[in-house]
Amino acid sequence: MVAIFLLLLIPLGLRYLAVRHMNLLHRRLAHGEEDLRQLQARFSVVREDLIDTRRRVRQYQVRKNFIGNDIHRERERLVEARSQARTDRMAA
Repeated sequence: MVAIFLLLLIPLGLRYLAVRHMNLLHRRLAHGEEDLRQLQARFSVVREDLIDTRRRVRQYQVRKNFIGNDIHRERERLVEARSQARTDRMAA
């Protein structure tokens, strides 16, 4: 009688432990998937911010080049205007 009881109890006990362990693993998996979704969303936001930042840096570099060229051109005009003013004074 005890042997029959143990033959029934041991497989049921093992099945219970296996199901419990599988449920634990399933909860971990679900939690991991949720963490993954959050990380993917955060990564997407950070990637978009990085792309926007790189775009702005490129825009500022282009503006810097244009402003640098404008400054160089205006300095040349200033030097030319000063040299013309000196030659005008010398001629007078």
